[in-house]
Amino acid sequence: MNNHLILCATARLARALQLDHARAQSAQGLKQWPLLNIMTVSQWLEGLFDHAMLAGKLDVQQVPQGVLSNVQERLLWEAVIEDVLASDVASALFDIKGLARMAQEANQLLLEWRLPLPDASYSEETRQFIAWHREFLSRCRQGGWMEAARYVDWQVEMLAQGIGDLPESISFAGFDRITPQMAQLRAVLQQRNVNVQRHDTTLADTGHAQRVLLADQEAECRAAVAWAQQQLADHPGARIGIVVPELAKLRGALARLLDDALHPAWVRPAMVEAPRQYDFSLGQPLQREPVVQTALTLLRFFSQHRRQDKVEQQDFSQLLQQPYWSYAVTEADARAQLDARMRERLPLSINMSRLQRFIRREAGSEQAPLSLAGLQAHIAAALAILQAQPAQQLPSAWVDVMQRALDALDWPGKQRSLSSFEFQAIQAFGKVLQALAALEVLQQPMSFSQALARLRELVQEQIYQPEAEGEVRLQVMGMLESVSQPLDGLWVMGMNDHSWPPLPRPNPLLPAGMQRDHGVPNADSAVQSAFAQVVHQRLLHSAHQLVFSSAAKDGERELRISPMLQDISLFDAAPAASQSLAQSLALQDAKPLQWLDDHQAPAVAEGEHISGGTGLLKAQAICPAWAYYQYRLHARALRTPVNGLDAAERGTLVHLVLEHFWQGRGLQDLLEMDEVQLEQALAEAVQVSLTEYIASCDETLSDAFSELETMRLTRLLKGWLALEKTRDQPFTVLASEQQQKIMIEGVEITLIIDRIDQLADGRRIVIDYKTGRKPDTKNWAQSRITEPQLPVYAAFVLATQDPADESAEVAAIAFAMVKLEEHAFAGLASDGVLPAMPVLDDKKTRDVFPEGDFPDWHSVLEHWHTSITNVVNELKRGEAAVVLQDEKELAYCEVLPLLRLPERQLQFERLQQGEAS
Repeated sequence: MNNHLILCATARLARALQLDHARAQSAQGLKQWPLLNIMTVSQWLEGLFDHAMLAGKLDVQQVPQGVLSNVQERLLWEAVIEDVLASDVASALFDIKGLARMAQEANQLLLEWRLPLPDASYSEETRQFIAWHREFLSRCRQGGWMEAARYVDWQVEMLAQGIGDLPESISFAGFDRITPQMAQLRAVLQQRNVNVQRHDTTLADTGHAQRVLLADQEAECRAAVAWAQQQLADHPGARIGIVVPELAKLRGALARLLDDALHPAWVRPAMVEAPRQYDFSLGQPLQREPVVQTALTLLRFFSQHRRQDKVEQQDFSQLLQQPYWSYAVTEADARAQLDARMRERLPLSINMSRLQRFIRREAGSEQAPLSLAGLQAHIAAALAILQAQPAQQLPSAWVDVMQRALDALDWPGKQRSLSSFEFQAIQAFGKVLQALAALEVLQQPMSFSQALARLRELVQEQIYQPEAEGEVRLQVMGMLESVSQPLDGLWVMGMNDHSWPPLPRPNPLLPAGMQRDHGVPNADSAVQSAFAQVVHQRLLHSAHQLVFSSAAKDGERELRISPMLQDISLFDAAPAASQSLAQSLALQDAKPLQWLDDHQAPAVAEGEHISGGTGLLKAQAICPAWAYYQYRLHARALRTPVNGLDAAERGTLVHLVLEHFWQGRGLQDLLEMDEVQLEQALAEAVQVSLTEYIASCDETLSDAFSELETMRLTRLLKGWLALEKTRDQPFTVLASEQQQKIMIEGVEITLIIDRIDQLADGRRIVIDYKTGRKPDTKNWAQSRITEPQLPVYAAFVLATQDPADESAEVAAIAFAMVKLEEHAFAGLASDGVLPAMPVLDDKKTRDVFPEGDFPDWHSVLEHWHTSITNVVNELKRGEAAVVLQDEKELAYCEVLPLLRLPERQLQFERLQQGEAS
């Protein structure tokens, strides 16, 4: 038996000491060596008594029946508090989980600090705790359980009775604070003739320390990283550290800066798990690991089918993007296409049965079948497992169900190799599942949703830190972490008085005076200051060179340095600041910027088809780059699903209803209808339109929704038809929703015109329904027409059908603004054929269409023909510049990020500056 044992305050320190020992042995040329006998106190005591039981030196009847884990103990506190407060009228307002945490901490303080149980003469909070504590102990006795802190007392008592084989000497390492419970353990060891020592991991003398004042917390991070980079560059064998009081808050920012400074090439996604020169002592919640997050999301998403709940489409979209389940590699493209089709054809909230039907239909589509056999099989298998379960089970049964459901979903995926970090995260998740199963010693049967909620809590609480690979030369630690051996350099940041010494945080359930009298951690400022002084002295002995930094401001708030730094001299020179990777790369290449013309796209090839209709012409007129990206490269924005009908779908219904209403009708038919007949005709048109719409989009509308939509459409269109009745000239509806294909300079343009009216004299009125914002018609007089649909039809379809037949010419083009608050016609007419419509010869209209440029109606048509032809020729030449008149015209642009407008603006400003200079 090894006659010397080292007991460490943390498992991390124990591992570090073991690694230091291995490096020292290897440096001496040894190929093999015995490991140090080193572990934490709890690990040692557990092993000691397990050995005593196996050796027959400890009666099994003396051993507690069950020792509660931290999670089990908190769960029991929750149950106790919930039952005790059940009769309180305000019980629903209490944070049971928060109270359980405070009660668990208070109970631990009572045991570890040997505090007397307070009586009921204190505050209401203390009286409540006494009642909870009494019930908690009662349930522990009934179940034969013992909380961890009380179990340590039992172990110490057994040691005092001579149980257990002890080493000749024991050293304690990394303990900044000795609790009375720990002091009793040391006293018992000494009574049993064990040589109890302190294992020093620091210097005998203090290192050389200086302090520096920086602008803010970000400046501290940058300065610390720049210092570390310089130290590692100047001293290749150096071991250094950065100590951060708020490590959990700053971990992400420091990791990014350290990667930019020490591993700039690691910016590539493939290098995310490459060994670093640095390591953090604090991990992150396991829930943040993508592979674990995917498992939780899968369980939550598919469990909703058990409750017949609707699922949110965006949740499934996110799952489709994850590589950790089903055939994520071979079916990746099909899953991406499925996501796009779902957004177009399914509402935001859907039930699982409909989602499965949709996937089957898309997989079997004759036009574009998707290869989704694996996805369908895995979903069906998982749903079958979940659906077969009873309403309530014990946690261990639900854990088995979760594991089988995840296996059925092929989590974490068999088509790709797991990385080291992913494998470690999966192992950690397995331990959390075991912890959930272990809760059944306290837990009654529960529903799946309750088990899943408890699992999410456990995963959030589980701190996960993958093991570092290679030689770690830079340790990033919290204030309470001890070094395993003296460092060459140490930077301690965050040394402001509001964070160090830490602010008092006495337990609210125990009397504050009692906590102060016993020196309980966080009791008051004096306790915190004394503890901070101990830690400060340990830091001063932890490295040969030390830098303490503090911030001058936090936003607009001025900060003060920690009183611990008063005796440390101020650093003379301003420290360097680390730069981001982008800043570093910019400084490396100081050459003048190179300007490239990127406005020219390939010309349209002979026979090349460009789809898009008048939307293509509109985009080219507004911003040529928009037309190139969206209509020639086919970039598209994914649609955002909504419940019910969105604005576009409501507009589609308006178009359908008006199409059905005007079939075979004209103005005279409308005028002859009385109120009842009009409502009946509208109701028929609405009913037919809703039926067609539902059939076309596989949308199931409830009776209540259909009734509301019928009322909306009827009210809206009655108002619109009232305006139509005021038209002076008789008309018949010649065509509705007419599709027309025309060729403009060899480019085929597809038009869909909502309605064409024929007047008594044979002339035509082209009408486009609008239920949204009013389009800009003033651009019809400009060289670039940004609302081209109606001008194209007037100038290229009607004007060329029969040039000799003047009666067939277009008399007006108009947007029909079908809106409750604004029923009106907007556009341009040759004469007064529509109510309140601008006429070419009106004085106000001539401000837009000056008579010198547009002497008559035919000159307007000729202008439209020429302008649109020029835009088409520009498109054919491949003009794709980011040029626009008004950014507001890009409101419906689907490729806005590709236009990079901020960069274009910066280029423009630099160009102006160059011309000015």
